[in-house]
Formats: sequence, structure tokens, C-alpha cells
Amino acid sequence: MYSAHAVQAYLNERFDEIVDCRHHLHQYPEIGLELPQTAAYIESELKKYGVDEIHKDFGCSALLAVIHGKTKSEKWIGIRADMDALPLKEESGLQYASVNENRAHSCGHDGHMSVALAVCRFLCANRDFEGTVAVIFQPGEEGYAGARKMVERGLFDKYPIAEVYATHGEPTLDVGTIGLDAGYIMAAADIFTIDVTGRGGHGARPQSAVDSVLVASQIVVSAQSIVSRNVNPLQAAVVSFGAILAGDTNGSSVLPQTAKLVGTCRSFEPDVQDLVQERLCMMSQTVAQAYGAEAQCRYERLYPALLNHEEQTNAVKQIVREWLGEEGLKPAPQQMTAEDFAFMTKVCPGCLFRLGLRDDKHKANLHECEFDFNDQAIVYGAALLTATALTRLQAVNG
Repeated sequence: MYSAHAVQAYLNERFDEIVDCRHHLHQYPEIGLELPQTAAYIESELKKYGVDEIHKDFGCSALLAVIHGKTKSEKWIGIRADMDALPLKEESGLQYASVNENRAHSCGHDGHMSVALAVCRFLCANRDFEGTVAVIFQPGEEGYAGARKMVERGLFDKYPIAEVYATHGEPTLDVGTIGLDAGYIMAAADIFTIDVTGRGGHGARPQSAVDSVLVASQIVVSAQSIVSRNVNPLQAAVVSFGAILAGDTNGSSVLPQTAKLVGTCRSFEPDVQDLVQERLCMMSQTVAQAYGAEAQCRYERLYPALLNHEEQTNAVKQIVREWLGEEGLKPAPQQMTAEDFAFMTKVCPGCLFRLGLRDDKHKANLHECEFDFNDQAIVYGAALLTATALTRLQAVNG
């Protein structure tokens, strides 16, 4: 079986080619579920490497590359990389900066794809292993729930993937280190809209109206007590309002009849998620009624919390310790950001590890317009994912 050291050495010899792939993907970002240019490039690379199968039966630009070792196996190990970019103007000044207007790989998905392609490159050229690895290229992570669509279209029903693994670039960790913990590591992301209906009127005669702006403001203030007074202090949740829409900037003396609130809730445990949803919707209605208005709360659960399964997480930790030493393994504190890989680990055991990116030239955070993935990290990510896949193939088929 190939160790992470062996994979790292092989990929270092081909570092320039790997970097060329990443820079190409960085230069031509696309957003959403349909990524024709990105998918075509990935498919051409996969064919060049010689993968055994390429499946495209997911109703979007998703690809599944299948690589068999010297023998096939009944149970496969899956590796997932997200493909889409952000609707953001890049301001990095790089030679290979985005040429697509208001499109940028500022969340590092170009790096994730390059890591996965490097895994494919190695496995296709070094087939002296037992079993089968499936490399999943998934679009629509940035708000489009592409992982859910792949799951719903049979990713784990049609293909015998027993465990699934992924990585995400982490600018707060030094390059050459890995952040990893078991349990819930990223939050469930819910979105809500609250429509308040009062009675419009003249700002000089508020007694004749039901002020929807006042009601909306009271809902915003009251909702802050959900976390502070309803959620267990030893658990975590966030209720944030991102927009209040009401009236017209030219209507300073007009009390608008309606107001709209838009926001997000974040949590980890399912019971906390249930509680926050129930309290927010109930509070909106009762606060509105107290002022003689009405409120309708529409609540959508967008992404579940991302769960790193304990057995699979501990297995990856052991690989890191043997490869990079104890100093190479870092904690990965819970984050209130969300990741739709959660749809996969909700139905299939696995984990996501954080891949260190930070050095003197790479200090920008994710989603910043100056962000650029650190090329040096690609080999570390690919070596760990490859070693994990080959190690876990023995476990699930043993």
C-alpha cells in the first residue's frame, strides 16, 4: 500500500503540471450547478490520466471518476471536491486571475479540484492497490446544495461508496498542517423571511396606522433572546438579520403597510435547530399581534450541520501523525459557516479535514477578493486523501 510519503514524493516530481491545472481552473471560474467549461476541462484531464469510468448521470455538471486498483472491490471509498466559484470580483492582481466578470474562486474550490485531480493522477499511474476509489466532482456548493442533488440522484444508491472524504483550504493554518476533529464541525445553515403586515398611514398621525417598521424592529430585537434565553448556554446558535426592507427613501412621512425581514440561523445539534426555528416563527407572530399587525415566517433549512464521524476521523488523524508527526495535526474548532458536504456525511460515514494554506504570501481569508489558494498545499491534500482512501479500502473490505 502506498503511504502519504510515497504519494507526496510522486506528486512533487510533477508539481509544475499540477499547478498548471490549478491556475487554469482559477482563471475560468463558473458559478452554480451548470459549469460547462469547468466540467469539460476536468473530464479532459481525467481521460488523459486514464480513469476507468466517468459518470455524468446527476442532472448537472457533476462528474464521478472511478479508478480500480489491481483488483476491484465490493465497497468503494469516495473522495469529494467542489467545483463552483463565487459571484465576486477578483482583485488579486495574479497573472492567472479570473477572466470571467464577477466570478472568482475565492473560496478555494480551484484548489480542491486540483487536489482531487492529483489523487486521480497518482492512482491511475500506481494501480498496485486493492479496491476501487470514486472521485466526486460536485458543483453548486456555494448555496445551490449540489451535494444534496447528487445524493438525491443516487450517488450512494447506484455506486457502492462505503465512506467519503473531503478537504477544505484553511487560511488560518500553516501550509503543511492539517486541522481535524470529530463531531459537528460546521453549522447547519437555515434562511428565513418574515413578512410583516400592518396598516399604512401618515408619519404625523401614527395613532391611525399600524407601523410595520416598528413591528419589524421589535421582532429583530426580540429574536436576540432566542439564543441568550432559550438555547442551552453550552450549545451554540446564531440568529442574524441580513436585511430589513420597508418603505421608500423618498417617503419620509409615509408609514409603510408592509416590511420584510431576511436572515439566517446557524446551529449544530438537530434539537437546537428545531428550537430556534420554532421560537423565531412563534415570536414573530406574537410580537406582531401585540402591535395589531400580522407576521408570516417562512423558514428553510438549506444545509445540515457537517458531521465528522469518529471512526473515520480517527483513522485520518493516525495517518497524519505517522506522516507529519504530532505537530502536523491541529485542532479544527467548530465554525458557524456551512458546507454542503454535510449532505454526504449525513448518509455515508466520512469526514472533512482542513488543509493549511498560510505562509508569507498567502494571508487573505476565504471569500475575500484577494484570496488565492496556496499551490504548495495541493500535494499535502492529495497525499492525505490518497493515503486515506487506500487505508480505508482495507478496512471496509477486510
